[in-house]
Amino acid sequence: MIELNRRFALLSGFSAAGCAAGPPPPKGVSEFSLALQARLPRRPPFLAIFEYGDQTLGFVAARHSIDGDHPTFALVRTAFNAVQPRAVIIEGIETAHGERPRQIVDQASRLNAASTPFAAGEAVYTAQLAMDRDIPFWGGEPSDQAIYAALLAGGSAPQDAFYASLFGPLEQSRREGDITGPDDPRFDTVFERWARSSARGLTPSPDPSVGAFRAWYRDRTGLDLNADPDWLANHDPDYAGPVQKENKQHMMIRDQHLFELILSRLETHDRILVVYGGSHIATMWRPLVRKLGRPRLFGGA
Repeated sequence: MIELNRRFALLSGFSAAGCAAGPPPPKGVSEFSLALQARLPRRPPFLAIFEYGDQTLGFVAARHSIDGDHPTFALVRTAFNAVQPRAVIIEGIETAHGERPRQIVDQASRLNAASTPFAAGEAVYTAQLAMDRDIPFWGGEPSDQAIYAALLAGGSAPQDAFYASLFGPLEQSRREGDITGPDDPRFDTVFERWARSSARGLTPSPDPSVGAFRAWYRDRTGLDLNADPDWLANHDPDYAGPVQKENKQHMMIRDQHLFELILSRLETHDRILVVYGGSHIATMWRPLVRKLGRPRLFGGA
């Protein structure tokens, strides 16, 4: 799966006044691009609070970090206080795992007990705060099989569809210091851990071996993985690499699922908080504004 100061100034931008007929129905999410993200009113991390009638949506457009002093974490705390959510949606775990997914609860409890609440990033930190306040929370992700099947239905080859999904976890491993790059002696072990976990249950079954991945990379790019300084740029949907098409579609599938989940939870819980990487709000900014009006903004630049 899957980027200030501790005081935040409120910018102008007010929620739209409602009318008896209700807002126009929102359209689906847009395809991500850097140009689309550049049209956001602020650069992440920032907090947007949308309000329409009895419904309130707080969306922390995060920059991923494991540094407790990073402004993303202060924005998450601000969001809990400002939104007073009745439901929370976090990145990186499937919605199908249900309310208060056990794996996140266990990880959050361990980190809280160890006094390292930021060590797994803002998603687990958000879960900790929700648990402290007894607020239900869900993952915002479709299943891996749903994404994989949709990519195959769109014409992607199985290995392209599968390997496209692994650049994000590899980027996370690099960010957290588990690897420095594909020439790191730890890379093969880290890759196969992610790949075997991601491949579990996928049909048709992809090849999760690092040898197959390295051969695929050479075949698709003409480059040895270890010799390509831009290998990790394949995680960026704007990068014209071997899996650009799959990455763009992968993100749209994820974001459409998240957008529909947001609308569903607003209907059932009225006040919700979403904490996701900043690129995700870019794809749904226009339909959220059509549905809920222009938000109040905190943080960002």
